[in-house]
Amino acid sequence: MSRLKRAALSLWFALMALIIAGCSSPTVHLYGRYLTEEQQLNVTNMLLQHSLKVSVNQHQFPASISDTTIVYSPFISDPETIPLLTTELATLNWQITRASALKEGNHWFQKDSIGLFLVPDGINPHAGTTMRDMANLYQGEHCQQLLTLHLALDGSYTFSKEVKSEGYSYGTSGKWRMRAYPFIEMRPENGGRWLYFEAKQESTRDQISQLNLMKLVPLEEYANLAGCQFVYGQRS
Repeated sequence: MSRLKRAALSLWFALMALIIAGCSSPTVHLYGRYLTEEQQLNVTNMLLQHSLKVSVNQHQFPASISDTTIVYSPFISDPETIPLLTTELATLNWQITRASALKEGNHWFQKDSIGLFLVPDGINPHAGTTMRDMANLYQGEHCQQLLTLHLALDGSYTFSKEVKSEGYSYGTSGKWRMRAYPFIEMRPENGGRWLYFEAKQESTRDQISQLNLMKLVPLEEYANLAGCQFVYGQRS
């Protein structure tokens, strides 16, 4: 291949790379755990109007984030997206208090991505006193068998295995509620006896960092839950 053809081919590849980069847009990961459906829809529509990709999740917030924040990759294709978001969110009455690059807690935003954490007025995402705070996947400790407990945002719960004694079964799923912190009430799907748990918050530290723990402790020794507690942990 001649030097001229090689140069032309190199120029073609460079132009294609520019075209591909120009066509790409960052993905905004919207943390909607504390938003109403209307708030999620309004923010999502605004992002789409600016040709941004949107991914909505219901994840817990990192321990270091307690107000409305943007966390972004330093390698986003269009850095002007950050001031654009700040301006457009202000029109929807969301005031960005902080914007930082790459990492927040154990949440990493790599390549072409942005994390958008929206906290409504009067909400503390780490208070641990509402159903939205409690909705997590909990790992059983000191149980007679390997167990997990999932409290879902929609008010349903699921044990990974049947909760039963020799003469009675609570089943594996049902509905849960929290009328007054720190007590959780769980009504099995079969309509039988209720289960009651107390939520307890603790902090500890391992070789990596501080851990904020939420523990659910049965108020009675229900069947094969005797001696068991369920734990969810988040790193600071």
